[in-house]
Amino acid sequence: MTRRTPPLDVMIVGAGITGLALGLVLHQKGVRVKVIDRRPLPEFAAPAGFDQRIYAMSLASEAFLRRAGGWQDMDQARVQPILGMKVRGDRDGRLSLAPNRGQTAPMGWIVEAGAMLSALHRHQTKVAPELLETGLTVSAIHEQDSALEVCLSRGQSWQTRLLVAADGIHSDLRERFGVPAHFSPYGHRAIVANYRISGQHGGVARQWFVPGEVIALLPLVGQHVSLVWSAQGDHAQALLAMSPVQRAQALQQQVGYELGLLEEISVPADFELRRMDVARWIAPRFALVGDAAHGVHPMAGQGLNLGLQDAACLAETLIGRGPGPDCGDRSLLRRYERARREPVAVMQGLTGGLAHVFSASRQRWGWARNWGMNRLERCSWLKDELVRYANR
Repeated sequence: MTRRTPPLDVMIVGAGITGLALGLVLHQKGVRVKVIDRRPLPEFAAPAGFDQRIYAMSLASEAFLRRAGGWQDMDQARVQPILGMKVRGDRDGRLSLAPNRGQTAPMGWIVEAGAMLSALHRHQTKVAPELLETGLTVSAIHEQDSALEVCLSRGQSWQTRLLVAADGIHSDLRERFGVPAHFSPYGHRAIVANYRISGQHGGVARQWFVPGEVIALLPLVGQHVSLVWSAQGDHAQALLAMSPVQRAQALQQQVGYELGLLEEISVPADFELRRMDVARWIAPRFALVGDAAHGVHPMAGQGLNLGLQDAACLAETLIGRGPGPDCGDRSLLRRYERARREPVAVMQGLTGGLAHVFSASRQRWGWARNWGMNRLERCSWLKDELVRYANR
């Protein structure tokens, strides 16, 4: 069935946090937009327990989600403010970060992916029930003079001035448009799980650089933390083969007892850590956002933040386009691509470089990385700049 309706301004494929937030912001400004997702509707509900997918949300990301409307619908009992950070090297390196002087807000927030997506969806159903359609995939795309015709799996067909891929690191749309993606493995796997602690975390995100690996414990509400252990391949498999008690003991040996005793309360998951770069972010009437456009090491927790900054930049570019060009105009898309390439490349280089330095042999790099960490610890203005940069 073909819908004989005026073309959409924007169609977004992928209703994760980035895609759905972008759709809501555009809808608020009168942009004719549709969001589709392959997942069925029940998958947009928040999980009953703690989600394994945890994000460290910057203040800039919070502001964009407030603008989209989802943050206000978030269950605040599932949101943990970040009140500080502590980083430990593999020798005597120490680094602590706190909100800048005079800053009353937290450094950021720890949110569960499922809870955040559910909040966005609840808000969307209230303010724009027609915005999202689920259980759909793209079956074909045809170029027209001033639009794309997007054919969907249930027989619908929409014309759109701009098609946005927000469909993840293995983006089907990216492949359809012939945009090459280059994957560079870091040689590690991330093991994620949630733990109950007998002590108090104080809202502090903690990170340990142990020989060849990185361990992060992010604070969750109550006496709970979320683990992200970037482990070398063989060690990752050994950790996954352990019992929950053995795994908790192995973790305890690395991080000590600052948080008290650790008890695993979720089934661990794991995924390969890879950097992902694309040859270009745009094609005629097509743009990439979020994980479809880039992949970074998770040590700084910036993956979702970068995606939301993509969405904010694209939204501002489209909303402020004026009366002349339509949303698929190439000059607009080039402006978006130029604005986002550099900050993403900087973050990829920073996290990738740190991952390399801290996974290198202790004999070669140990003194340098721990010396640098301690020097930074004594430089308050530079630490303030780091906190400020992380929240852009």
